[in-house]
Amino acid sequence: MEELINQLKSFLGNRVEAVRAKGPAELEIVIGEMEDVERLSSELKAHIVELVDENTLAKIDFVTAEGKEIDSFSLTQ
Repeated sequence: MEELINQLKSFLGNRVEAVRAKGPAELEIVIGEMEDVERLSSELKAHIVELVDENTLAKIDFVTAEGKEIDSFSLTQ
């Protein structure tokens, strides 16, 4: 899971406030107020196969700094 977090941090860079584990197979990506969540989510979904191997299973949640879920998707390759 730590490797996936590091890959997401590298890919998303300063466009997100944090990437952290929420559970054993669930991650939260904390989005700043000014970021376009739909664009970030679409970009990540389009490139996720380049970032993880085919055996990676995880749920990725996009949340506000207050913890409100904005979007989510699962890696079920």
